Amino acid sequence: MNDKMMDKINIALYYVVAPILVLEFLLTDLGIIAFTVPLFVVSVVVLLVLIGIVFFYKRKNPEYEFKANDLYTKLLVIVILIECFYTAGFFN
Repeated sequence: MNDKMMDKINIALYYVVAPILVLEFLLTDLGIIAFTVPLFVVSVVVLLVLIGIVFFYKRKNPEYEFKANDLYTKLLVIVILIECFYTAGFFN
């Protein structure tokens, strides 16, 4: 595996998989879609596989660095935190 392939995996992780997972949680909380265990499991498995690939590649190649958009990363973290607080009942 090379840096170019890792960039593609990171792009998929940051800009496709993570937002889809967050959207899935938001739509479930709003009652627009029903929570289904298979959909959740598949989403989490894909997320964990991609994170595992990135982690092991980074471990073998410590000089590799993926430059994600800083504003996007901050916004994604904020949305995930809000979703976690909402799910925990903090806003009720």
